[in-house]
Amino acid sequence: MTADELLALYRREMRDVETPYLVEDADLYTYMADAQKWFCRLTEGIEDSRTDKVTLLSLTAAEDWYQLSPLVLKVRAVRRASTGEPVRVVDDEDTDVEGIRFDGRTGPVRAVVTGRDRNAVRMWPVPDATEDLRLTVFRLPLRDPSDSYPKLEIREEHHLALLDWMKHKVYSIPDAELYDRNRASEHELKFRTYCAQARKEQGRLRHAAGTVRYGGL
Repeated sequence: MTADELLALYRREMRDVETPYLVEDADLYTYMADAQKWFCRLTEGIEDSRTDKVTLLSLTAAEDWYQLSPLVLKVRAVRRASTGEPVRVVDDEDTDVEGIRFDGRTGPVRAVVTGRDRNAVRMWPVPDATEDLRLTVFRLPLRDPSDSYPKLEIREEHHLALLDWMKHKVYSIPDAELYDRNRASEHELKFRTYCAQARKEQGRLRHAAGTVRYGGL
């Protein structure tokens, strides 16, 4: 389903099909984009290991801190881009247990530490040479859907769930013809419940297959 098709379905369900619309297309695309982002945040996000601007990390000698794309929700795995060799991903809370000490030691990177600073990772030990790492991440969508970009990145079986968040946003508009606190809360609850179920399903699929699956798609 395209974003245009989802918008048309929203209008039919809400009986907002005649101009002037109660809610303009631009606003509905904004709510749709917000819904897709919230789906990613409430599940695990869209898994990606191929989009260079998000998943390729270029290391420089003597630099141990690196900023991630703001789209990254979680780093799942890291490999050396040149050889495919895995590099450990360690949460900051586990550094003591893992014997990681940020004492200025240099050498080939053995671990990527997450959780110390939002949207940033720290190399251990401090890199002693330039190198590219390939990340596997859960992320937010690359672009917001719009009339000029009618694409939704989450899997199609989840598209209809976005309608509930869109309706939640519309019923929250402080307008005499639109505002309805009860309906806004009802649709928000339906959306959050759906996302919780989708998250459980995604986890089962990944563990059952023993391979990496799309987390938010």
